[in-house]
Amino acid sequence: MRRLRIFTSNLETAMLRATYLCACLIALIISTGPASAEQSPDLSGTYRMEGKGFGPDDSAYRGTCKLALEGSVYAVSCYNEDTRHTYVGKGLVDGETLSIFIGDELKGDHNAVFTGEYLVVYRRAADGRLTGTWVYAQGPAAGRETLTPLP
Repeated sequence: MRRLRIFTSNLETAMLRATYLCACLIALIISTGPASAEQSPDLSGTYRMEGKGFGPDDSAYRGTCKLALEGSVYAVSCYNEDTRHTYVGKGLVDGETLSIFIGDELKGDHNAVFTGEYLVVYRRAADGRLTGTWVYAQGPAAGRETLTPLP
């Protein structure tokens, strides 16, 4: 009578471990995803915007930003008083971090389509201010910006 010898190669073992690890990570993401969204504060409101690029020749700018929670996504509209230009976009919150993709508003075939030009990542402070950094998608420009809640 022959004995069956069951063995696995190092590759098979590694693949089983990787599969198990992926399943654990997916379960962790699924279990913590909604919880972090529920714990995130509602940042809807109007804010005073102040910022400046990192470049030595960059000028400071100011204006207002409006954030409106629409489901799980924020609609964002910021008006720069210095350039008299409005930027629109969308944002997501994860805990105390707000990330937005914002750019020019275009009127065209799709009504109010925006071209995302800037990525801005803010961190919420205890006093409600949002302090962040931004980067311009079309070039090397980057800077800092603060949004202060208006009463």
